This record gives sequence, C-alpha cells and structure tokens, in this order.
Amino acid sequence: MKHLNDIYEEEPFNFQMVYNEFQKFIQRKAHSVYNFEKPVVMKAFEHLQQLELIKPMERTSVNSQREYQLVKLLLDNTQIMNALQKYSNCPTDVRQWATSSLSWL
Repeated sequence: MKHLNDIYEEEPFNFQMVYNEFQKFIQRKAHSVYNFEKPVVMKAFEHLQQLELIKPMERTSVNSQREYQLVKLLLDNTQIMNALQKYSNCPTDVRQWATSSLSWL
C-alpha cells in the first residue's frame, strides 16, 4: 500500500490494486514464503480496515464488490517507516520492499 500511495500520490486505491502489487512482489521473489491465497490476503486487508489503518472512501453497499471498493491509507510514510524500525521480526524482503523508492513493477 505504501508503494501505491507513493505512485498515485495518496489517491485512493482498492484491494485488487494492492493484491496486484503483492503479486509483483511475490514474482520477484521466486523462493518467497509469502505466497498466500487471495482470500487470505483479503482477510488481512479487512483486518487493516478494522484497525482503522485504511478507511473506505464511501459507505459499503451490499451490491458492491469488496475488492474494488476504494480505500485511503491513513498512515504517512514516516509512520510506516517508524513502525518497520520498531518491528524487529519484519522479514528482510518485506523491509527492503517497503524502504525501496521504486515499485516492484
């Protein structure tokens, strides 16, 4: 989400965009142990909403597809980087991905 926030200059994004970015990360790391099924990633995304780290831009309707609902990241880059420094168990690959200034396109 940090990369999407940087690329789109803090414009809203959706789960599908996050999942696509995650898949690019996985493809770059062929040996990756982070290859989770889409429903697992969706559950993690929903958990971030529950923690109020991301918020929907509009009220969720019954007919809307959750993966395309626009959300906004409520953290700035400094907060993300501070959290990474404090989380000593963060995998090196994930830490490098977060600190890189380039998207893994």
